[in-house]
Amino acid sequence: MITIPEDLDYTGVFDEILERYTASHELVQVKTTNMGSLFKLTYHMVLNSTEEEKELIDKLRCRNGNLEISISHQETAVCEL
Repeated sequence: MITIPEDLDYTGVFDEILERYTASHELVQVKTTNMGSLFKLTYHMVLNSTEEEKELIDKLRCRNGNLEISISHQETAVCEL
């Protein structure tokens, strides 16, 4: 989840960064918050390397004005046949 100010056009604003640090990414939710003055963008993404996670966050923070960023790790189930 990435928080951005309302005056930042979120369409493609992070594409360059996400293409560098992720194998795949998709914007799945846009939500207004703080009485409409902020957007919260939710992405599903697969990182190229977990070792570059902090570097990714730093690049995103520069672009979003140092507002809140949250990365959650999704558990995947392994099915055995």
